[in-house]
This record gives sequence, C-alpha cells and structure tokens, in this order.
Amino acid sequence: MIQKGILKFLNISKIGINKKVVITLNNEIKTNFIKQFPIPKGDSNNPYIILFDAYTGMGKSTVSRLISKYNNAIILNNDEVRNFLNDYNDQSNLKDKLQKYRLEKLLQNNNNCIYDSCFCHNYETKLEYFKQLGYKIFIIRLECPDKIVEERLKKRKLDNINFSIADYNDYLWMKKNVKRVPLNLIDFTIDTSKNLENQVKNLIKFINKSK
Repeated sequence: MIQKGILKFLNISKIGINKKVVITLNNEIKTNFIKQFPIPKGDSNNPYIILFDAYTGMGKSTVSRLISKYNNAIILNNDEVRNFLNDYNDQSNLKDKLQKYRLEKLLQNNNNCIYDSCFCHNYETKLEYFKQLGYKIFIIRLECPDKIVEERLKKRKLDNINFSIADYNDYLWMKKNVKRVPLNLIDFTIDTSKNLENQVKNLIKFINKSK
C-alpha cells in the first residue's frame, strides 16, 4: 500500500532535485490521498472557490482558517499535499493533479473551498481551469509590509499547522519575479498587518451578497 511519502516510496528522489517526474494518478494513489484528505458532504447550495493573490508569508493560511471558521469552507493547502507526498520541491506532477481531483469532488459535494496557495503564480493558466469548473470564484488580494513578512517568516517552523519550508528569500524572489493579479480581477483586499477578524467578517458579508 502507498503510504505517506509517496515519492519516497517510489524511489524517485534519486533522480535529482531539478528533474521532473511524471506519475500517473491511479486509483491506489487517489484512495490513499482521500483517506488523508476526506471529502465531506457540505451544505452550500451554491459552492464557491476562494483564491489568494499573495506571496509566501503574507498570511494566506491564517486568513484561510478565519474564513473557514465563518463559512465551514474546506481549505486545500498545497504544502500539506507536498508533505503527504514527501515532495517539497514539486519534483512530480502529483500535487496539482491531486488538488484538482479533490477540489472537484469537494465542489460536487456542496463544499465551499479555499485554495491556500499562491494563485498569482501563473494566474492566467490557473484562472482558465477554475472558470471552466463553472463555480463562483472570489480572488482575494492580501497586502502586508515587507518588514512584517520578514518577521513572520523568521519565526516560521514546521509543525502540524504549518507545512511550508518557504523563507524570506523565497518571498523576495516571488516579489521580484511573480506578477500579481490585475486589480480588475480582484474581488476583495485584506491587509494582514491589521485586525483580521473584522476584515474577514466583511469579506464573508461581501461573498454572501455576491453569490
């Protein structure tokens, strides 16, 4: 049986850190993945997807947890899947395939979904995929001063809540090389250096009015 650390199990780590490996998403992998990340039955009559225009360290996971507290949305965290696969450097194509598989199942089961990842990275291609699913999409921009991001990332450690290994250098690289989503596509903006509770409550009100 394939267990946590699928890539280690398949011995592809020997191929090299900069090599990409194509693995077929078969039923065995899907079954083990869903055991780790179940598909509950939701109660949303009009399921929607929340996406973040934000770099690492800007507060995606914290905001995701707050949103989920108010609307029972399911959080799809890419770093959790990397941890499950033992594939922190995205050597394989499995992370994206598994997340899409899970997202589609969650939506079909009436769950609101939060994609806890950097949507701004290659957002044009991602947006085409999300649009073709046929569900309402909300793109949330996160803002935060560099100094606060740096302080957060210095304190970051791997635990049962955080699975990201990204640091401040990764943030600076993204800021320099990854363009943000155009403002005309942004539905709501949150400044994560300020009180989040009220901002998230306002976001939920905005979403409920927009559905």
